[in-house]
Amino acid sequence: MLSIRKGLAFVLAGTMLVAAGCGGTKAPEEKAPAASNEPKQEAKKDPVTIQFWHGMADDSSHGKVLAELIKDFNASQSEVIVQPTYQGSYADLEKKLVSALQANTPPHVVQATDSMLIKLVDEKTVEPLDAFVPAAEKNDYGAGLLTAQTFGDKLYALPFNKSMIVLIYDKSVIPTPPKTWEEFKKAAEDATIKDKRFGTVLEPNVYTFSNYYEMTKGEWINKEQTEVLFNGPEGVEALTFIADLIKSGVATQTKPKEYTSNYFNEGRAAMIATTSASFAYIKPASGAEWGVAPMYTHDENGVGLSGANVAMISGLKKEEQEAAAKFMLWLTGKDATLKWGMGKTGYMPVRKSALETADWKAFVKENPIYDVFGQQIDRGVVQPNHQKWADVQKLLTTAVEKAMLGTASPKEALDEAAAEANKLLKK
Repeated sequence: MLSIRKGLAFVLAGTMLVAAGCGGTKAPEEKAPAASNEPKQEAKKDPVTIQFWHGMADDSSHGKVLAELIKDFNASQSEVIVQPTYQGSYADLEKKLVSALQANTPPHVVQATDSMLIKLVDEKTVEPLDAFVPAAEKNDYGAGLLTAQTFGDKLYALPFNKSMIVLIYDKSVIPTPPKTWEEFKKAAEDATIKDKRFGTVLEPNVYTFSNYYEMTKGEWINKEQTEVLFNGPEGVEALTFIADLIKSGVATQTKPKEYTSNYFNEGRAAMIATTSASFAYIKPASGAEWGVAPMYTHDENGVGLSGANVAMISGLKKEEQEAAAKFMLWLTGKDATLKWGMGKTGYMPVRKSALETADWKAFVKENPIYDVFGQQIDRGVVQPNHQKWADVQKLLTTAVEKAMLGTASPKEALDEAAAEANKLLKK
């Protein structure tokens, strides 16, 4: 039985044969249309839609600014449409991404913490970005901001919501912020009132240790990435300084489920070294005026960076890769990162060019605490992007806890952590 399409073809063919065999008048030949001198216009391409998964709650200050940025991007051009989706906390985001990758239904772009990025690179699920990011663009990011995203000689992500360690202090107690370890210790001593207020408060974890260790000349790991180095003289010096602050009574340590900002807001600590992302949570109950200063220095002036990045999922079509790269460069570009920083998110503009704009300078004049970003943008350092480093950090947290409690000397605690860490690295 003929299909409808084939039957129709036979009918049309037969009709034409009958017409040709009849003695009717021959139809005049149609002339080809005259060639036009006007250039041909290419057919307009449909925009490429990409999915962006992130961990910024839609009703949070961070989420609201991010939503505005994506709205701005979609309105600024017609080639790419970004559809953002909040996936919960960073932990939730990572779990959902793993499931989506297994089901072959991942987004095109994902927000990824440094530790999450390490896993994605190791599993080859994110695309290298070097072909999409010109050298001039790379040079505009603050020093250290591309370190955690670079594996070997390849760049796998761009820094997005980045915060830095800063010193927050009560201006009524600390008239001049300290600039060195020695000045910090002296200021803490002067600010301490027994049974009422400590000079500072410390969290018993790896990040407290890294704040000080990154201001020494010590290295985290050897070039072969087979042996840790934090138990050397520099590490012992840093952890000893921390332990002595506790031992002398000018510092205390946070209790479970408490943050340094709690102590500062309640007037129990005069100074805290913490992430700039804490700005939104600094609200002294006493109404005291508070200030922000660059971190005091020692042998080096390294300042810890934290936060997340944006990465492109591997295996995308060419047009999807180009669309994803366009969005990522825009989101971390001068104008967008300027709006991000001025949104009072506590996250820094990641481009040096953004800090040179008249808009940023006017913003800082009205909001002096944000001047610290410009003062420290080239001081940023990060811990190694080794796939086992998250486990190493747990060992270091245990070492810091022991030293702060006095159950082990700084040297003993670090040596024990290093021995276990080296076993992990060699597996």
